[in-house]
Amino acid sequence: MKTPWSENDWKRALVYGLGVSGVAATRLLRDRDVAVTAVDRRGFEELELGDLAGDPGVELVLGADPRVLPGAFDGVVLSPGIALDQPLLRDARRLGVPVISEVELAFPFLNGPAVGITGSNGKSTTTALAGAALRASGHRVEVCGNIGVPLASRVRGEAGRIFVIELSSFQLESVDTFRPHAAALLNLSADHLDRHRDFESYRRAKERIFARQHDDDIAVLNADDPQVAAIGARARRRFFSRFRRVEDGCYMDGERVVETSPGSEPVELFRTGDLQLVGDHNLENAMAAALLARSMGADSAAVRSGLAAFTGLPHRLERVATLDGVTWYNDSKATNIDATRRSLTGFPDGSLHLILGGRFKAGDPAVLADLVEVKTRRVYLIGEAAELFEQTLGEIVECERCGDLESAVSAAHARADAGEVVLLSPACASFDQYESFEGRGEHFSSLVVGLGAGPRRSHGGEHG
Repeated sequence: MKTPWSENDWKRALVYGLGVSGVAATRLLRDRDVAVTAVDRRGFEELELGDLAGDPGVELVLGADPRVLPGAFDGVVLSPGIALDQPLLRDARRLGVPVISEVELAFPFLNGPAVGITGSNGKSTTTALAGAALRASGHRVEVCGNIGVPLASRVRGEAGRIFVIELSSFQLESVDTFRPHAAALLNLSADHLDRHRDFESYRRAKERIFARQHDDDIAVLNADDPQVAAIGARARRRFFSRFRRVEDGCYMDGERVVETSPGSEPVELFRTGDLQLVGDHNLENAMAAALLARSMGADSAAVRSGLAAFTGLPHRLERVATLDGVTWYNDSKATNIDATRRSLTGFPDGSLHLILGGRFKAGDPAVLADLVEVKTRRVYLIGEAAELFEQTLGEIVECERCGDLESAVSAAHARADAGEVVLLSPACASFDQYESFEGRGEHFSSLVVGLGAGPRRSHGGEHG
């Protein structure tokens, strides 16, 4: 396989960014005796380098982002959090030095087929669901990528494993030879426009997941998203739809999800009641996962049992507790408007106490208005975007400015009645108050668990 890098050609590499993917890339390079210079704006005490800290083949350049390459290199490996327009990377390209992602670095060393999943929302859940369905069919599976386990860290291992890889637009920007046998694009909505120049650039980055596929590969596409359905691919295109029959893929027939393909009889894959996950968007995720698993040889019975056993991922419509008849859900991963819209659809009308806010990313908050009006009783606002949401939603629903998550949880606890739901689905990034959506979600869950340890409350407060 021709690649933009080779262990025979590369003697010295620069790894830009020392998060989990950068550390994994450094280890893979060192395993192949490539000397590494590793750059990160953070200091040594902020990093988790393990044995790399004492490796004489690793030079650390920490505490700043160099504007030019700090030496001569055969290639640069880029962590997902580093934008392509950084001065050091411009300098590398000017000198003809290849700049690749950690995924691209690892791909030539995989000893089994790859399955790729991308989209604006639902990537992690679909990746985990596809892994569950394949495992239920008896396959050896590595679930990895943007889900939190770098692909480079899974290169070692027995042959024949299937690598099920979540891919962000940041990772896909810097792939060239990456070729998944099956790949899915779940949906597209405005996201990460602070990183990409515009929506068109973002869309093109996502489409790169199909760029190297051949006609014997599979491209799984959302027939209900016009921007996704229109995407061309050399691979065989298979569609999933909640609203209409498709000729090749799967669709809803009442409560059944049915697979169709030209020249074959329809096959029931699963039923909506099999899933433990809440929401129409998770039904779509399961449909995409089923098609991916089927493309890798999973039988329909195994797909059904694998999907049915899956209980969900942390921070993605995760049920935290039911206290005094009120159910609390942690959906901290909903970091954009479209993700929150998708989450709201899964709950009964008029049942929700919704916690919104954080650092607003992109889009029009007004697109939440119709669902908020129907689904929610009250909205609790936190973080930098509180004023924006109050201006947008304040005339259709009672909004309460809480400032921080602790105050919002306390206010919702005081007002929610038995049979109702408190949902953290912020529609915003967490970086105004937390280091990550995981940190925000963990804080929310700990606050809710703390409520359960306190005295039982009596209801009777006004809902406003």
